[in-house]
Amino acid sequence: MTKRERVDGIYEAIQKVNQVYGKWASAHGMTLYEMQIYYRIMERSLQKEQAYITQKELCDELDAPKTSINSIIKRQLKTGYIEMEVNPANRREKIISLTETGKQYARELILPLFQSEEEAAAQFTAVSYTHLRAHETRRHL
Repeated sequence: MTKRERVDGIYEAIQKVNQVYGKWASAHGMTLYEMQIYYRIMERSLQKEQAYITQKELCDELDAPKTSINSIIKRQLKTGYIEMEVNPANRREKIISLTETGKQYARELILPLFQSEEEAAAQFTAVSYTHLRAHETRRHL
């Protein structure tokens, strides 16, 4: 297998993973970006003990335009699951966090997804993980 074929294989695998996330979101009545907002907040609250994310961080992490993220946030504010406030440390930024109802909703939505990811990750070898990380790095160059 050539290097190009390996890169193409990795790219195809990433595309399939993205499709799985899209199907997960769709099965739960939301868009991929909407699901990713809950995902990012839950991820931060579990790993960093930080239960919020800024609008700018969402745009950067999801590689999405500010207008798109802003529209999604406005829709999600109407659900009562998230709230948005001005960041006291930087008044130009807005902090997005989960309401109490949103925390329960996000746990039910995202924690099973985390478990599925962990089960899938356990099947990867160290080599395949290294290849995926290399591809992800290349994609952001």
